[in-house]
Amino acid sequence: MAAPYLLASDGKLVRNGVVHFASDGTVIGAEQCENIDSLPQTEYHNGILIPGMTNAHCHLELSFFKGAIPQHVGMVRFIEHVVSKRNDYSREVQVARAVEEDLSMWREGIQAVGDISNDTTSFPAKVRAMREGRTRYHTFAEFFGMPADDEAEGLYHRAVDPLLAEAARDGLAITPTQHSTYFMSDKLFRLGADSPRMSIHFMETPAEVEFFDRRGGIYEMVKGAAGREPDFLAYGGHAERLVASLPRDAHLVLIHNTQMRHRDMDLILNYFEDVTFVLCPRSNYYIDADFPPAQMLYEAGARVALGTDSLSSNTSLSLAEEIKWLSEHNPGIPLAAILQWATLNGALSLGFADEIGSFEAGKRPGAVLLTGVDFRSMRLTDDARTVRLF
Repeated sequence: MAAPYLLASDGKLVRNGVVHFASDGTVIGAEQCENIDSLPQTEYHNGILIPGMTNAHCHLELSFFKGAIPQHVGMVRFIEHVVSKRNDYSREVQVARAVEEDLSMWREGIQAVGDISNDTTSFPAKVRAMREGRTRYHTFAEFFGMPADDEAEGLYHRAVDPLLAEAARDGLAITPTQHSTYFMSDKLFRLGADSPRMSIHFMETPAEVEFFDRRGGIYEMVKGAAGREPDFLAYGGHAERLVASLPRDAHLVLIHNTQMRHRDMDLILNYFEDVTFVLCPRSNYYIDADFPPAQMLYEAGARVALGTDSLSSNTSLSLAEEIKWLSEHNPGIPLAAILQWATLNGALSLGFADEIGSFEAGKRPGAVLLTGVDFRSMRLTDDARTVRLF
């Protein structure tokens, strides 16, 4: 399989790239070769050949919300919409929409998904994908709340245990995770500190910046839910709470990071040994008309991956659209870097990189074609899209 450009395993775009596959999709090798359009027994595709992508942050179970929540309402009102409208849809509708969106992601070229679950409505879609040899999922069983210390363990087990049990019966990979650094009492947050892999919403909205100053909409919401002052304000900040509460060797995925400042990033990078910052730019714009600090993370050499969030806060679960958005709004970041974020880095964040994420011998990463590329500027055009080749 050949194309004018190939995303190599080192994150560079290689001119006239060829990937050799075995009949079962295993990569035999990749190389650069002239006259690729005339190679015998080689499929030629006009675009950039990339491995299957990883949607590192998704809420597949919320797919029924597509178009139901207005844009730019801010995080507090967004949460109110989700809570108040969730029971308006039957379980059958919720399950069916998750199945539809799983298939849509696969067709576009998404090979793996890091998915947040608060219930089991997305599990039938994941089981079907597993049995058909398609999308790989790592499910994060999410918990949150502001219980008193003597109630924290009970809340944790009520939230997490049913999902872990169902996932075990279905053969799905799953680990518990805290929701965020703001809607979690101190003891509850620490109950998840030994999880093998965590995916935590982090500094997503401007109201989170105000939180530790005891002001803003999220602070008032959390204080009202608890009926008392949050018991973790002494940490002084969100990044400080992370490093004080979680082990250095945690496998940590931080989601959104929109309001993260340079000193927050440095504190996190200097402490954690394995951390990925996942950007969901269209979701950030949908809720708060905001933008993630992609350039800052790129310049720092941090591991960055991409996600779509959910259809409650996005118009589609399309990584191609996330790539286009980031490329358009961050002209200082090379296209090759963003494609690496969408492929290998996402696979690394979920622990899947030994099997997918790059065209390396022995892996089965799938093959995806990115079209709509201006090869002179190496920028994407408005009609850029991805399509699965296999």
